[in-house]
Amino acid sequence: MKQRILEQARRTVDAFLQRHCVDTTLSVLAVMPEVDGDGDEFLWIAFKYDDSNGTEGLPDSLERIKMIGRLQTKLQDVDIDAFPVLSFIAESEVDEKPE
Repeated sequence: MKQRILEQARRTVDAFLQRHCVDTTLSVLAVMPEVDGDGDEFLWIAFKYDDSNGTEGLPDSLERIKMIGRLQTKLQDVDIDAFPVLSFIAESEVDEKPE
């Protein structure tokens, strides 16, 4: 996947998060192209969530399924056909980069 397309995907995911996930503590950690065992490309999207209150800010199973469908539609609207695969990573699990 070209860098230009990847940047468009990131902007699309960021806009989706701001528009559809207002009541959450999610933020986009990474958007990366990946290839499955059959050679099909998919888009791995990692969200970071604030786990200071456990998993309270994490979407439940149904909300995650809805997110995948909505994100896929938004990505297709900007000509990105890669299927979105979502991961949710606790803020406490993210390594801090040294300054």
